[in-house]
Amino acid sequence: MNFAPKINAYFDFLKFCLNDKAAIPHSIQNLDWEGLYQFGKEQTILGILYHGIEKLSESPYKPDTAIVMKFYVFHQQVMKANKQVYEDAARITKTFKKKYGINTCVMKGQANALMYPDPWSRNPGDIDLWTDTETIDIIKLARKYDAKAEIGYHHIQVELVKTPVEIHYFPSFMGNLFYEYRMRKFFEKNKEAQFKNRKELPDNMGYINGLTKDFDRIFQLSHLMHHFFFEGIGLRQMLDYYYLLRQGFTDTEKAETIKTLKHLNMYKFATAVMYIMKEDLGLEDKYLLMKPNKRIGKILEREIVLSGNFGFHDERFKFGGKSVYSQYFLEMYRNLHFAIDFPSETVWGRPISRWWHMIYKAWLRHKIKE
Repeated sequence: MNFAPKINAYFDFLKFCLNDKAAIPHSIQNLDWEGLYQFGKEQTILGILYHGIEKLSESPYKPDTAIVMKFYVFHQQVMKANKQVYEDAARITKTFKKKYGINTCVMKGQANALMYPDPWSRNPGDIDLWTDTETIDIIKLARKYDAKAEIGYHHIQVELVKTPVEIHYFPSFMGNLFYEYRMRKFFEKNKEAQFKNRKELPDNMGYINGLTKDFDRIFQLSHLMHHFFFEGIGLRQMLDYYYLLRQGFTDTEKAETIKTLKHLNMYKFATAVMYIMKEDLGLEDKYLLMKPNKRIGKILEREIVLSGNFGFHDERFKFGGKSVYSQYFLEMYRNLHFAIDFPSETVWGRPISRWWHMIYKAWLRHKIKE
């Protein structure tokens, strides 16, 4: 990393948090704990950082009581929020199945939290729900619950429970329509198994269905790639992928994942993600999908640090509050920085697909009125 020493120290501490066998990093002697707290807040990883502070209970380098309490209070808030989201995810899963006969699958979010050593430590967000129902039918159902539910390109945002919910028509999409077509074929081919992959929630809170590991390796990487080109990506999403890869895979499964990534034109981006996994998070080589690409990985690393969670803290590009057209031109300008390495997304992809998205959403709004 070529950042300021204090940023490097934050990453050193993060690797210490992730590895229970790791030695205390030397950089901890001069660690800016207030700065670490702000860094963790921007990246939405304070729950993970608190685990590292707990490991320092007998260390002479542990932070003072005020700092410990600051992290502790936030960690308690994270645990409370996780409890609510787990309950809501289980409730929706049960309601959709019993009341409507609809199978559901929770993507990202609480499904990812279950892969963490402490299933209460991940900063929770909304609930991303994929169903086995036709797009128009699920939109009409969502509108019954929430008449103002916002129709997006691949999901509809709806108020069903206390936690915000996004009901997906399909899991993710690409900026390039040709590769999105291939991705949609992949989703459809492997769809059935995702609604049968039952996962028990902690403390007997019920169950959800979650993505299978082979499917998830593709889906979550597509999610990372999408947000890299739109708004920005943060460390919480990288940690999700870190813990997914730590679930392991056989040589055959690894080869199949690589084949699919190449087919969907995500392989180059995956090499950058592997750089983050290895260099910034300390993932062992046996869990890497391929050899990391340092040059592109450094580009991704820089965007993570400057953007924060979903670009909310990016001082260079502010998407919030802008019109659709303003966002469009800002996104195109931002992505020109990546045009040499990713032309299919930045030149031949998103400038065209964004117009298709608007047309498709207009068609959906028209169809539900019929």
